[in-house]
Amino acid sequence: MKPFFLFLIFGAVSLLDAAGWRESKSFILKKDELVKILVKSEGQERLLNFRWTLYTDKGLVVHESFDRIVGQHVLYAGYTNQSFRKVLLSAKRSHKDVPYVTVVFKKFDEGNATAQMDLFLFDKESRIVLDYLTKK
Repeated sequence: MKPFFLFLIFGAVSLLDAAGWRESKSFILKKDELVKILVKSEGQERLLNFRWTLYTDKGLVVHESFDRIVGQHVLYAGYTNQSFRKVLLSAKRSHKDVPYVTVVFKKFDEGNATAQMDLFLFDKESRIVLDYLTKK
């Protein structure tokens, strides 16, 4: 019985650590409404932005840009490909973890033509500060 109890304790601790996001923010966005986030780190300031342009067949087309590198994603709420990940700093030998954000498409409100998207910052070593430049 004792090994089973230890297994449960270690399992619960690992699950708590798996949700290691440090900061989260939710956005309700209309078509082409731009989210701008200033990413501050190690004396640098870079701009992360994203917006959605099309919702069809339950897929949301999202355009994103970080540090002048652009990307496009088709996200589906509730499926495996419901999010995209953006690495904010490159890996260095002196740091174990690479900070990144994950943007998740949660749901689409067809009546209001708005999409709910959640942003999660994963940064165990607190190397990043996010300034939200949008009103939301």
